[in-house]
Amino acid sequence: MHSDTGEYIMETIEILLATYNGAEYLSEQIDSILGQDTDAWHLTISDDGSSDDTAQIIDDYTRKHSRKISRVFSGTRFGNARDHFFWLMRQCDADFMLFCDQDDVWHPNKVRLFAQALQAGTRQHGCETPLLVFSDLKVVDQQLNCMHPSLTRMQRQSPDIQDFRHLLFQNTVTGCAMGINRSLAELAGRCEDTSRIVMHDWWLALVAARFGKMIYLDESTIDYRQHGRNSVGAKNVASMAYLLEKLAHPGRFQKAVVEKKMQSAAFARYYKPELTQDEYGLLLDFASKRSPLAFKLRYLKWINGALRRIGFLVRW
Repeated sequence: MHSDTGEYIMETIEILLATYNGAEYLSEQIDSILGQDTDAWHLTISDDGSSDDTAQIIDDYTRKHSRKISRVFSGTRFGNARDHFFWLMRQCDADFMLFCDQDDVWHPNKVRLFAQALQAGTRQHGCETPLLVFSDLKVVDQQLNCMHPSLTRMQRQSPDIQDFRHLLFQNTVTGCAMGINRSLAELAGRCEDTSRIVMHDWWLALVAARFGKMIYLDESTIDYRQHGRNSVGAKNVASMAYLLEKLAHPGRFQKAVVEKKMQSAAFARYYKPELTQDEYGLLLDFASKRSPLAFKLRYLKWINGALRRIGFLVRW
């Protein structure tokens, strides 16, 4: 936004941090937020009943930085990041918000880049348009050594494909590198039964793709730390190890398909009035049960795609 004199003013952005037993890396994450090259942010932290020193670390930071950091209490136990972040999103009344994991490290320009992109999107499309901004991530190990400079390339994602029908099958948005506006938060919050959703970032991406705008920042804005306790984590889909792991556990593939079906059914349920007849029918078709043969064919097509990604020339 601009002042009456024409001077550019960075609008404050709310950072939502959900924690659970994150004491090992939490201080490093919060320090990276404190080290941003703009102070146009506020950090809200909610803990999900940690049994380590997480709560003490949060309290220490809120006392030392009371103007910039606040702690909130839900009075309940979520048990997963999806519901925890949905709750935080619903408590937030800011125009723009970022989602933050407890174990990453933000690059110094992250808040500024996201705030600028969200404000530019608002100027172009209006404040009533749901907006989602997302960026690439640098994949690092526990000691922050680079494993891959681009999660997007590592996972063979196509962030320029932003049709919600494509996103039904594969999410290309990582929550810790995502920012949204109030309009998207309110529309996505229409979902009351979040147990039907795979993850909060996937749901927000679907809603933004169908009803609003998605803006991709083609640069890494965080160090995405990989360790044994990642909720999701980075997957090298071009590796033989990834393919063999999938082949060895077909039940996991089938479970993922079932979860996508549930999410599609939820999308049809909560947004039926705004969907076209064709869109509604597509969602129900995808959500319906399929024959074992159809499932096997779909699985074989996935295998073929995986083989292509690691260099095997297989025709289908």
